[in-house]
Amino acid sequence: MADDVAVAGQVAPGHTKTGHNGSVRPRPAVGPWLQIGSSRGFEWHRAELALPDLPAELVGLRILHVSDFHAWAHWDAAYDELIERVKRERVDMILFTGDFVDCKWDYSPAMPVVRRVMEGLTSRLGTYVVLGNHDNDLLAASLGGWGLHLVDGRRLCLESAAATIELIGFGGVDRGDLDPWFVASIPPKKPGAVRIVMSHFPDSLRRAGVLRPDLFLAGHTHGGQICLPGGRPISSHDSLPLRYCRGIHRIAGTWLVVNRGFGFSSKLRIRTFCPAEVIEMTLVKGEPTGMNVEL
Repeated sequence: MADDVAVAGQVAPGHTKTGHNGSVRPRPAVGPWLQIGSSRGFEWHRAELALPDLPAELVGLRILHVSDFHAWAHWDAAYDELIERVKRERVDMILFTGDFVDCKWDYSPAMPVVRRVMEGLTSRLGTYVVLGNHDNDLLAASLGGWGLHLVDGRRLCLESAAATIELIGFGGVDRGDLDPWFVASIPPKKPGAVRIVMSHFPDSLRRAGVLRPDLFLAGHTHGGQICLPGGRPISSHDSLPLRYCRGIHRIAGTWLVVNRGFGFSSKLRIRTFCPAEVIEMTLVKGEPTGMNVEL
């Protein structure tokens, strides 16, 4: 596994930002430029995301964003590295944005692997998940028995006396699964709440604007997976501009976090200039800096 790479959402790819004063330095060594059949050497990214109305109780909340395992029946040694690192880091919660398995037609051979991985990923507040387009609706029936919380088409609130973490799940097996009535039924965000929308598809951000989420987490694109030197993606299988197929961006008052994913799509299990990753986000109180764009 590559050394930690501390990144902030408003910094261009290829650089890191430390603190909130805008200082920029080159990124340290990162994961391998070529991965074939295994995600060993994956990157563990760290980011501080500033929210102006963050309740004091949630300052320092650490969220691990994981996506796109695309598991087969084979156990990847990188899973052991990930499980061990998660145990060591003791994050507060884990959010998974879909594609547990790779085969759309028969997910059953991969299920023992998926179960072993997901049960190994532990956190203080638990693991919350949405499905992806490689998953099957029938797969969802297994998740609750593994201690996972399925958020597809649901709104879940983790509440204390002074703060709320609000999770909203956009269904991911197909883009058409997102019910506009579900979106319309969600009430305005309450004071003292952090609203997080979880979606497999980044371009579903366009349908989340009315919700005014603080964070919008997505996967699906694999960051391009097969990229040119410098990490330049060729395609993303998403309708957002290509520059949004990876990384952290400030869009319309929301932090868009697009995970490159942990696995490989298709039987061509290869990544070039786009290593697998997980993203650890720490919430801090403050005004977000950098460019805020509108889609």
